[in-house]
Amino acid sequence: MICLDNSVLINHGKVRACYQHPKEPSLVIKVPVGEEKETNYANIKELKGYQTLMREHVDLFCISHCYGFVSTNYGRGLVCDCIRDDDGAISKTIWDVIVFQDDCDVKYVQKVADEFCNFLMSRNIWIFDLNLKNIALRLRYDGTYQMFVIDLKGRYDDNELIPFSSYIKYFATKKLERRCQQLIERIPFYRNKRAELQYESL
Repeated sequence: MICLDNSVLINHGKVRACYQHPKEPSLVIKVPVGEEKETNYANIKELKGYQTLMREHVDLFCISHCYGFVSTNYGRGLVCDCIRDDDGAISKTIWDVIVFQDDCDVKYVQKVADEFCNFLMSRNIWIFDLNLKNIALRLRYDGTYQMFVIDLKGRYDDNELIPFSSYIKYFATKKLERRCQQLIERIPFYRNKRAELQYESL
């Protein structure tokens, strides 16, 4: 069993907490939190989404890869890649950069997001949960960013009554187009609300 505590806590969401693997700096462990029944399925959905993507694309460099489950003192956790900057620091999410970083170049972040979305579209990579907290910006030594999706629930985390976008290419393409457009539009929108968002996070 792997013992986790707040000294290795990276982030805490509504349904999962993300911890640095105490023995492997290149890995994280995601464990469910809360009492809602659905919290127990987030890791299963992510692993299922990851396995589907890998069957379809084999080699993907733009995602945090998953390696299965381990036992921890907080329950069963999902082991995934820890995305790090070139200097070794844990990469920030788009949300962290645009809301909390003073010197953020919003237009550049939008440009990187646009290029990333074009890559997803050109390769038919059906990742739909493109919110700002699910994408890490890996900072390179030359000051440029590389995007990585760090939450891969993907097509298994939508609210469609009949999930056409999970299986039919036309609907998947249209849905991905919408999600990409939303991602790009939200970057300046939330940047302009950063003072309010910072206050709410206190």
